[in-house]
Amino acid sequence: MKGRVLQSTGSWYQVQTTNGDIIECRIKGKFRLTKSKATNPIAVGDRVTIQMEEGQNTAVICEIEERHNYIIRQSPHKK
Repeated sequence: MKGRVLQSTGSWYQVQTTNGDIIECRIKGKFRLTKSKATNPIAVGDRVTIQMEEGQNTAVICEIEERHNYIIRQSPHKK
């Protein structure tokens, strides 16, 4: 099932599916970031593929689609 990330709170994400449902999701395994200084692989607005957890009202994010644009905010502590 595909959707778009609406909110990120700690390790949980709210994803709106293509049919309009909003589902609480978490990340499956570890997503590695290559050539990136970001600490979180998922940002609000990302398109993702989710899989519902058996017997639960929650899902797991199993794929992140490639971003076409983004904004990077530099940490004030790493100047």
